[in-house]
Amino acid sequence: MNRPKVKITKNNIDKGIEILTFSLIFISVILIGIYYKQLPEKLPIYFNWPSKDKNGFGTKDLLWATPILFGIIVLGLYKLNQYPWIFNYPTEINTRNVEYNYKMSTQMLRVLGLLIGIMCFLMTLASILNGLGHDIDFDQYLYPYFPILFTGLPIVYLIRILMNKKNKQNSDFK
Repeated sequence: MNRPKVKITKNNIDKGIEILTFSLIFISVILIGIYYKQLPEKLPIYFNWPSKDKNGFGTKDLLWATPILFGIIVLGLYKLNQYPWIFNYPTEINTRNVEYNYKMSTQMLRVLGLLIGIMCFLMTLASILNGLGHDIDFDQYLYPYFPILFTGLPIVYLIRILMNKKNKQNSDFK
């Protein structure tokens, strides 16, 4: 695999997405820190964890796992985004399409990171609010859409890359 190593410059939207993503995870940590002493020892936890009860409750210490794990994932995506030439693409990368394909793939990872940041914030917020006695049902209304978003996002970018390939081929025949 001998792909061109082109550095893709970030526009203001790209930078804003990254800042918002890290801010959401940081806000999750701050929320836990602010409300930690007020929370009961057992509260609803919205992710699977070995020490979580069968009824969906866990200790308040498990709240820290959400921003830590999601923060590690987002940092990994951020670092991976700096090397778009190692990604898999549905088309051959050449000098004519390199910038477009790299831009699409880095954008996709940025938006994926933002979705992870939003999910981290909402899971933390829901656990804290439920632990404080507020009846919040994010899991009924919002959480079912996350699998659709996480699955749909790569499909949308795949279609965009393939449509660009098709448009380039059509313009070559004219």
